[in-house]
Amino acid sequence: MPKYKKKIQVLLTDDQFRDLVEIAAQQKKKLGTLVREAIEECHLKQANQRRISNAVDRLLSLPESPVPENYQEWETEYQKNKYT
Repeated sequence: MPKYKKKIQVLLTDDQFRDLVEIAAQQKKKLGTLVREAIEECHLKQANQRRISNAVDRLLSLPESPVPENYQEWETEYQKNKYT
């Protein structure tokens, strides 16, 4: 379980609070857990998906490189030059 280090304060209406408490009770979760899961699902997951999508777009936009004629020779050469 992650150690939570940051704290935020959120002001809710009485109705919002009551509804969230009811949902948390139905799901047998603490209210804080319910809120963290909602934040993760609604906002952080989308941000992560955008980062992944952007990374894929950047990879797909790289210029093509030639396919080695002999993969084993290429692998040997690659391993020799890998850390030089």
